[in-house]
Amino acid sequence: MPPGLELADIFRRHGPTYVQAHDGHLGRLERRVMSAIELCRTAALGGHVEGCRACGAVRVAYNSCRNRHCPKCQGAVACRATNKVRIFSPRLSRYSRARLA
Repeated sequence: MPPGLELADIFRRHGPTYVQAHDGHLGRLERRVMSAIELCRTAALGGHVEGCRACGAVRVAYNSCRNRHCPKCQGAVACRATNKVRIFSPRLSRYSRARLA
């Protein structure tokens, strides 16, 4: 994927066609997840304005969907969990790692 392309962009562009093509196979949950990812951190979910008193810079921070399937919301959580597993898992020999892969 190009650097600026996100899953939400793909869902916005190709989602309706995908839903129409797989109409009988997508449940309500799948459609809701797609919708949450599309709306995540956009004006549709609202937001707030943050300002710096020192320099006067102002930025709008949009609310997230907090869906557990959303890569924007849960990417950092998944990364932290993966690192915890690496830290607390016992070291494996090269032979064991080769057999697990």
